[in-house]
Amino acid sequence: MLMSQFLSPNHAKRIAAYARGLKELRLLTPHDFAVLDTMLWTLRKPGEAMLEPSYADIARKAGVKRDAAIQAVKKLVQFGLLTKAKQWLIVQWGRRRGNLNARQRPNLYTFTSISYESAPPAPSTEMDILVSRVERQAAKERANTPLERALGALANRAGFTVTP
Repeated sequence: MLMSQFLSPNHAKRIAAYARGLKELRLLTPHDFAVLDTMLWTLRKPGEAMLEPSYADIARKAGVKRDAAIQAVKKLVQFGLLTKAKQWLIVQWGRRRGNLNARQRPNLYTFTSISYESAPPAPSTEMDILVSRVERQAAKERANTPLERALGALANRAGFTVTP
């Protein structure tokens, strides 16, 4: 039996807002966000912070593949939105039930507390993302100069592959 922790609707909204911020910063993919949204609003019982769906259930309800659901849960745990605990069931078997075997149950997920101070992503993370965007844009512009196009054409004729 699960000991339920309370999760208010306002707290759930804060978790969703934090995840939207991570998605806007491209730290979460749309699939990751769909998994979080499904776990937060569809699979979780109202008022409870804990849930224990299988990966197959998460994937089916979120409309993603099982592997995508597994990767999304890993990311959500890394960002501190969820905690994950494996659960095991000990089963007795055999003629006199003297043998024991362990079977894994669905994982137990708990939505974590996000304080107002930690809700926005860190400025250093935002700066890193902006710098990488500027660097990618600059690389695209450098690759589009007449000299780079001419060198690329020569390389293609010689059978080389040019990557920007």
